[in-house]
Amino acid sequence: MKWILLAILFGYIGFCLYLYFFQEKIIFRPNLAPKEVALNPQVKVIFIDGIEVGIVDKKSDTTIFYFGGNANNALLALNNLSKFPYNSVTFNYPGYANSKGTPSQEAILQAAQKIFDRFKTKKNIIIGRSLGSAVASFIASNNSVDGVILITPFHSITHLAKLKYPYCPITYFLRHPLPTCQYIQKSDAKVFILLAQNDTTTPPATTNELIKCIKNLQEVYTIADAQHANILELEETWKKLEEFIEKLTKRD
Repeated sequence: MKWILLAILFGYIGFCLYLYFFQEKIIFRPNLAPKEVALNPQVKVIFIDGIEVGIVDKKSDTTIFYFGGNANNALLALNNLSKFPYNSVTFNYPGYANSKGTPSQEAILQAAQKIFDRFKTKKNIIIGRSLGSAVASFIASNNSVDGVILITPFHSITHLAKLKYPYCPITYFLRHPLPTCQYIQKSDAKVFILLAQNDTTTPPATTNELIKCIKNLQEVYTIADAQHANILELEETWKKLEEFIEKLTKRD
C-alpha cells in the first residue's frame, strides 16, 4: 500500500510539473498554423516589427479588427471579412505563421495594441475567436471601441485549466492566464457572442462565467451543429456576423 501511495504521489507531482514546464505548448499551438494560406487579391500583407499583418483597405471610416485562435493563421479570416464594406485588419501572433518572436500573453497583447493603434479609424469593431476573445477584450478594456464580437470565448485560461485539471494548483503557476472576464468587465462597449453547439474546447461552463462579467451584452447566439474548430467554416456563422456588424455600424 505504501508503494502504491508513493507512486500516486509522484505521478501527481510529475503531472503538475509537466503542466508547469509545458504550459506554453499547451496554450499556444503555432505549429498548427500554416505559414502560407490562399488569400484573395484584396488582402495586402505587410510586416510591422516582424509581425505579419493582413489588411483590407476599403477607404472606410470603420475598421474591423480580428484576433484569431491558438492554432490558426489569422489572415484566412480576411477572405470573408473582405466581403464587408469596411476596412479589415488582423495579424498573426508572435511565432505564428510568418510572424517573428515567441507567443506569450505579454507578446500577443503588446502586438495587438500596436496594430490597433496603427490602423484604428473613426469607428472600430473588435472580433475575437477563442484565444482571440481574450485579446479582443483586452483591446476593448484599454481603448474606446464601438463594439465587440466574441466567438467561442472563455472566462480565462485559468478557469479552463481548472475545469480540465481540477486536481492541480493551476492558479499558482500559470504564466498566461489571459483573463477575458477581467478585461471585458472594464469595457462599456456593446458585446455580441457566437457559440458553437458542440464545443468541448470552450464549454458552456466557462462561457456562462464570462457572461456574468459583461456590462453591455446584446445577444448570445449558438450556431447549430457547429464545433469549436469549424465554426468559421459555416455559412450561418458569417451571416450572423454580418448581422452583428450591421447593428454595430448602424447610425444612431
